[in-house]
Amino acid sequence: MSNGTIPVVALSGPPPRLRRRIALTFMVITIAACVVAAALLLSRAAEERHAIEHRALEAAKALSFGFDQEVAAVNYLLKGLSKSPALLSGDVRAFYDQLKATPVPEGSWLVLNDLERQVANTLRPFGSPLPRHVDFPNYREAFERIRDRGWAVSGRALAPLKGSIVVALSLRLDDAEGRMNGHLTIILTEARLGTILDDQTLPAGWVKGLYDRKLQPIVADRDGRKGSDLPVPAALASRLADAGPDSTITGTVEATDDRGVPVLVAYRRSGATNWTSVVTVPLADLNAPVSAALWRMAGPASLLLLAGGIAAWFTARQVEQPLRTLSDQVTGAKKQVSELSGQLLALQEEERQRIARELHDSTAQHLVAASLGLAGLERTVVATPASRSAFAEIESLLSEALRELRIFTYLLHPPNLATDGLQATLRDFAEGFAGRTGLVARIRIPEEIDELPLELQRAILRVVQEALTNVHRHADASHVSVKARITFGRLIIRIRDDGHGMVRRDRSDGSIRLGVGIAGMQARLEQFGGTLRIRTGWGGTRLVAMVPISRSGRARPPAGRLRMQWLSDPAEADCDAPS
Repeated sequence: MSNGTIPVVALSGPPPRLRRRIALTFMVITIAACVVAAALLLSRAAEERHAIEHRALEAAKALSFGFDQEVAAVNYLLKGLSKSPALLSGDVRAFYDQLKATPVPEGSWLVLNDLERQVANTLRPFGSPLPRHVDFPNYREAFERIRDRGWAVSGRALAPLKGSIVVALSLRLDDAEGRMNGHLTIILTEARLGTILDDQTLPAGWVKGLYDRKLQPIVADRDGRKGSDLPVPAALASRLADAGPDSTITGTVEATDDRGVPVLVAYRRSGATNWTSVVTVPLADLNAPVSAALWRMAGPASLLLLAGGIAAWFTARQVEQPLRTLSDQVTGAKKQVSELSGQLLALQEEERQRIARELHDSTAQHLVAASLGLAGLERTVVATPASRSAFAEIESLLSEALRELRIFTYLLHPPNLATDGLQATLRDFAEGFAGRTGLVARIRIPEEIDELPLELQRAILRVVQEALTNVHRHADASHVSVKARITFGRLIIRIRDDGHGMVRRDRSDGSIRLGVGIAGMQARLEQFGGTLRIRTGWGGTRLVAMVPISRSGRARPPAGRLRMQWLSDPAEADCDAPS
């Protein structure tokens, strides 16, 4: 990789129980199937819900159009009567007879008004006493509307002569000079408007009604019973509160009716009459398709989950035992490899000790004897400048060879590890290494590290030796630090340098070819259940070796898992090791 990332190498123990994994797989597949089926059913249910809402809104529109047509028809009737010669000539009796003969909607009647009172009313014989305008509440408001608009539709009112709820449609009458001198009115009863409601057949439980400009009920039909006492839902009143007086508004709103039942209110407010036609649908009916879809899904989904569980159990029983046997074989092989690696390391340590003893007891003694013999020979030879120079050069070479041999034997087998402990050995080695290589070393080793088993101390020493050797050979660093601590039952060794990192520029993919040193450190830590983590980048390399320690100070047995993680983020070079 171009950013220097080194692949992660992970060796793990046995996988989780196969039965759980198979059951989880079957469950995921089953749930996915249920989700797809649910999405399809709910999509169809949502379409049905939308169709119900659309039907309610269309019914409200149709009712509103029916009332508008009724008003328009009687308005044309009034306009025709306003052109009557009897009315224009002032013959009220003749015009009354004409009004009586005029066909009007069932239950309706006509009234001729001047500016003060009713002049003629087809409900009463001509000449009978008739009410004055001031006897009607809100007459002044209605009068102003007739004068300003030329015609007007009243709100809900109680007819004193009939004793029922009515609405009045009035047309302005003018004299020859164009001044208003009265108005002609037709009265529509609650029963007449109820017949328009009957034109719309709705499902049981739905309510339809008509309300005036102040949202007072004119006529409503609930379960086949008509009346004028059904209040409008409060949510609809709030929705129309800020609407213009002559604007036409159509829509739906969720509300609660007078019985506390949640409903959907579909409405249309007519700009011509200022009446509002309403159709209310119980939300239970509106949501019935969605509820039914959920219930339809519950049974099949339960059966599908049960079948998936049985299938998973049966499949797991068929394949778990062979795979478990194979896993046990792989685990046994890993254990054998680990044991063999430990034996090889032990043999290597023994061989190092034997070579160190041979070099110290034999080769070093020969070099010392050669140096002594050279000194005796120098006393018997005639001293000349050439001979003195030769003797000095040979003596220097012998001293250098003896010094390098002693360093080499110390590295092969530090003799003071068993006597002085790991703390002193690591400190002496690091300081000597720094002195020989020119590195600036910082050492921090706790005393309790000497309480660890000798085998673990020797392994930690070898890891530190190998790490410092790699720093000297490959990192091109000027500073190195070695720190150790024991915390939370773990021994943590951290070695950090300020070199250029382990990214190889001579490889096209930026990866690193590992040598045998890293593998050796890994194998030594594996003997004690330890882990090795390396973070490297352009800001340097950091090695963290961690070994679990029991309360008695001994290393815990191998956990069957070794993880070696490589990262290349330079920003992580300063973060602490996991604790």
